[in-house]
Amino acid sequence: MLECLGHLADSELVTSARYRWVLSETEPTLIGYDQTAWVAALDYSTVDAASLLDFFGALRRANVALWRRTPAADRTRVGLHAERGPESYELLFRMQAAHGRVHRAQAERALAVVRRPKPVG
Repeated sequence: MLECLGHLADSELVTSARYRWVLSETEPTLIGYDQTAWVAALDYSTVDAASLLDFFGALRRANVALWRRTPAADRTRVGLHAERGPESYELLFRMQAAHGRVHRAQAERALAVVRRPKPVG
C-alpha cells in the first residue's frame, strides 16, 4: 500500500512539472520516467503514510488551483512526450485524474480483501 501511495506522489510530482513546462514553454519535451525504479530506489515501504498523503495532497491542491486559473485557450498548449508524442495540458490533466481513480480502485480492492472475514475452522 505504501508503494502505491509513493507512486501516486511521484506521478503527481512529475506531472506538476509537466503542467508548468507546457504552460510556460513552446512545445517542451516531456521526458518519461521509470516508475518502478523510482518506487524501488525511494523505498516507500519505510515512509509514513501520512507524510506521503500530505505531500500528494499539497501537490494535487496546487495543480487543481493552477487548472482553475488557466484560461481555456491555454489548456490546448502542447508538450511533446518522449514516448507518447504530443499531449496537451488538458490531456495531461485528465490522464492524471484517471490515473488517480485507477489506483484508488486498486487500493479499495486490496482493502476489501484485507477486511474480508477469515473463514473459521
